[in-house]
Amino acid sequence: MARALKILGWSAGVVVLLVGIAVAGGYFFLTSDYVRGQLESQASAFSGRKTKIDKVKVDWGATTHVHLDGIQVSNSEWGKADHLMRASEVDFEIRLWPLLHGNLVLPLVTLRKPELHLEVNDKEQGNWEPGQSPVVANAAKAVTPDNRYEMPLIGRLEIVEGKLSFSDLKKKLNLVGIVSTALGKAGEQPQAELSVKGTLENQPLSVHFVGGSAIMLRDTSVPYPVDLDIAYGGTKLKVKGTLDDPFQWKGANVKLDLSGPNLSEIYPLLGIPGPPTPPYRITGQLERDPGIWKLTHTAWHVGQSDLTGDVVIDEHFKPQHLTAKLVSQHLVFADLAPLVGAPPGKGGNVSAQQQQTQQQLEATGDLFPNVPLHVERLRAMNMDVSLDARHVVAPDYLPVTALAFRVVVENGKATAKPLTLAVAGGTLAGELSIDAKTDNPDVHAALMARELDLGAFFQGSKYFDTTHGKIQGRINLAGHGKSLAQVMGGADGHVEAAMAGGSVSDLLVSLAGLQLFDALILYVTGDHRIPIRCALSRLDFQHGNVTLVRTLFDTEKSVLHVEGQVAPTSQVVNVQIKADPKKFDLLDLHGPVVVAGKIRKPEVSIARVIPIPTPVFGTAKDIACEALTQELLSGQPIVPGQR
Repeated sequence: MARALKILGWSAGVVVLLVGIAVAGGYFFLTSDYVRGQLESQASAFSGRKTKIDKVKVDWGATTHVHLDGIQVSNSEWGKADHLMRASEVDFEIRLWPLLHGNLVLPLVTLRKPELHLEVNDKEQGNWEPGQSPVVANAAKAVTPDNRYEMPLIGRLEIVEGKLSFSDLKKKLNLVGIVSTALGKAGEQPQAELSVKGTLENQPLSVHFVGGSAIMLRDTSVPYPVDLDIAYGGTKLKVKGTLDDPFQWKGANVKLDLSGPNLSEIYPLLGIPGPPTPPYRITGQLERDPGIWKLTHTAWHVGQSDLTGDVVIDEHFKPQHLTAKLVSQHLVFADLAPLVGAPPGKGGNVSAQQQQTQQQLEATGDLFPNVPLHVERLRAMNMDVSLDARHVVAPDYLPVTALAFRVVVENGKATAKPLTLAVAGGTLAGELSIDAKTDNPDVHAALMARELDLGAFFQGSKYFDTTHGKIQGRINLAGHGKSLAQVMGGADGHVEAAMAGGSVSDLLVSLAGLQLFDALILYVTGDHRIPIRCALSRLDFQHGNVTLVRTLFDTEKSVLHVEGQVAPTSQVVNVQIKADPKKFDLLDLHGPVVVAGKIRKPEVSIARVIPIPTPVFGTAKDIACEALTQELLSGQPIVPGQR
């Protein structure tokens, strides 16, 4: 936040700096030997830069008029511009008697064709900095106003054809523009204006600032107006309002309006590692205490979701620390998809980039988006962010009704703990972490599922009335990478799930062909249910490949054993389901059901060992569901980073 908000202070400060140049020139003239050479020498010592003045003219009086021609201040040794500052002419009037009381009164200051070239090198040094000289540093500090009362009393400031450039090598920031003053129409206050355009991180950047005049800086009876507009790529930032004291940010009545296609794009501008989001708009009141920025009374509209909550950035810490407590009464679950690089969906409020990602996923059929996330930015700022979404809108197949989490980012590691989702009448809770201390981040998930209603996942479908059961489970996965595709493509760990009692719709089985009922030896009730006594499954992840281990379904007439592999990266599935009958069956097909092919559209077949059905004597027994469930869910969690 401080990086862009400093543009506000910098914008107003440019006007103050140009005034200071004129004031400093007058100061050194009045304390020199009244000759041009001495004036240059004094100015050079004050600024720490070699200063050249072509011509000096003084008309003495109670109000003395000083005219300077051809002023040039040299650049630092490493600076690329020919000079730090130059001006064709500097004219100012100064009243001598108030100087005896320590007051600087300038009825008129005129700068003609001033040019200011500010640069920051790769060591983050500014070419305007006074350097190591304590004399220069103390002098610069002495003339810097701490409040409005210390501003020189300037009757009128005129800046004619002013030019400004700013470049920051490390931040890839380049700006060029104009600075001017306008006297305004009759009855209106004069104002100062700054307008610059350039690039930041190779994206177009424009800054437009309109503030009160120089005389308004000193006039404490009137709040100082500020109006800042910044456009960076698709990001728009507007700061507008008034300040009782712009130097100390006191008596602020300032509104902030921030909008754009993706909140993560604010990082180069504000220095805040915002999360990936759909198009958004954030409004609020901008406040400041010493070293602390606050955004209060906020309203967030992100995608199709609405949020509220204050944001505080504390600059006393290194790195800076951000705190945000957000609450949502209406959160669309799809708006969280960009957090893992996925688009919010076809029907949502999406950016052009997210539309392109959606099209790529549909064209390739990939399960996971391969959109690199800028997790390295987590090293730039420590954070404590919480979200309490009390009403979540989600699709029928993903019945999330509420969620809450707290994310703590410390030294490049982000941990979401606790993380709780109210889903399918139960809960999914645990923690997620991303350790971005290295360029190949470690990602870990440890979650527990309790009392999930199987039928809730089929709400709105023809299977809903005949499908039910309570699911328990756990997820322990670890991987590496900057995108979800990279993490899942090399993930290690395991996922377990269990269901004691329930049923599924026979329509789910009949979709694949009527012979499956015979092959799996299934019992179907009169109301089209397939009763399930117990279901257990463990998925082992090894470098992104998934193996089904101890996966079985205990039904009325048979125990179904599921074996095989799933490769998410290549999107290939190869699974066999073998039926072990419990009783005598007259027409056993003697072959497993094979599910093979692409994950999104596999082929289902029966691999018969005997070409015709024959009788079989069943020997399978009911499994000890409770004991096996406890054993399945008691596995030790995987340690992040271990293989």
